[in-house]
Amino acid sequence: MATNCTDGMAYQVYTPQGVSNPPVLVLAHGFLRGGSLGTHTMIEWGAHYASWGVEVLVPTLCHYSLASVDHEMNGQNLIELAQHHGATSVLYGGQSAGGLAAVIAAANDSSALGVLGLDATDTEGVPGVDDFIGQNYAGSVQVPSYALVAEPSSCNSNNNGISLFELMDEAQVFRVTDSDHCDYESPTDWGCTSFCLNQGGTFSDEDIFPVIAHLSTAAILAITGDSGAEQAWSDSSVSGWVSSGQLERLR
Repeated sequence: MATNCTDGMAYQVYTPQGVSNPPVLVLAHGFLRGGSLGTHTMIEWGAHYASWGVEVLVPTLCHYSLASVDHEMNGQNLIELAQHHGATSVLYGGQSAGGLAAVIAAANDSSALGVLGLDATDTEGVPGVDDFIGQNYAGSVQVPSYALVAEPSSCNSNNNGISLFELMDEAQVFRVTDSDHCDYESPTDWGCTSFCLNQGGTFSDEDIFPVIAHLSTAAILAITGDSGAEQAWSDSSVSGWVSSGQLERLR
């Protein structure tokens, strides 16, 4: 099912209640965030998005480990997972390097409906890994794409993932003020919070999480064709957050 995954690729399925033939979201974790440190950082997002009528597949990627980093193969594996699951309407999403894998998958899957980036990153400055791999793929993404990003830091490669969405024709990008890389995981853990917290901002985690949850959920539903959810990303709908300084449109 998953190329070059020696023991196969484990994944969890979150199925919405009372929805027949739901669209499928394949949701990818970041580097070392698929449970190797004890916490799979996408599973609560999986349950949350499923509660809105989308079936969510949350894999443990084979090629984000200390022994193997292959972003392009992870992107291919996401496509293979969707096909294995029998998905005919599929969205790709991910946090950090998982967002890069989602972009690669969407660029290579003609059945892709769209992309969601949760503080997505591109490659840069990693020994043995080519820089800016994602830029080779992002321009080929011809479907609606949405990205939420944190404040720039070393944890999100100083927002280099924004450039991926700037290469797409149908992309929107918001920065959530004072958010950090960990705010785009659910759950997060010490592996992120020990290094990536944004300290001393105006907005607390209790302010930030509802913004990320609302806009990311709306993005997923908008990709599936929900016009009301698409409106949630309009300037008029977010004007309160923008005027308060909590949200900034980047694209």
